[in-house]
Amino acid sequence: MKKPLFLVASIFLILTSCSKSKPAKFERDGVVITSPAGWGITDQESIDEQGYYLSIEKEGFDSSGIITMTWLNGEIDLDEWAYIFQDELENNIIYRNSNIQFEDAVDNNYNNIDTSSIRFSASILGLDHEGNIHFFHKGNKTFAILIQQAIEDQATNKPGFDLLEKSFSVQ
Repeated sequence: MKKPLFLVASIFLILTSCSKSKPAKFERDGVVITSPAGWGITDQESIDEQGYYLSIEKEGFDSSGIITMTWLNGEIDLDEWAYIFQDELENNIIYRNSNIQFEDAVDNNYNNIDTSSIRFSASILGLDHEGNIHFFHKGNKTFAILIQQAIEDQATNKPGFDLLEKSFSVQ
């Protein structure tokens, strides 16, 4: 009798653990964003009461989509912020041996907000990745929004990245 019960419980756990998360709205310090179904907040923390860090990743084995948002209270020079951000990435354990390459900054926009952005490429665990980092001021804050994915996942990540961008606002 224990075997059928164990089998039913195992099937239930497998089915429920494979289900996608539901969309979730994040709000803090006037920043609002919705993570799509199948994406989830994986990290968030206050930066010494000077700002905030948020990470949202596509869920599932073999998924590569990630967006991180870092904001600092007040306005700092965007070129200086970009330099600091790039230096932090180059020295981060994930990127240290990835041969990360940055392009020159260009004018861009993120959800109709004018930004300065820097594209980058990296090889993480032997898989080619690309990304873009948007830098801007909004609502008396200085933002860096990093968007990254494996090149082979672009088509599957696009709807999630689009929803994240469209839902982003600063009050």
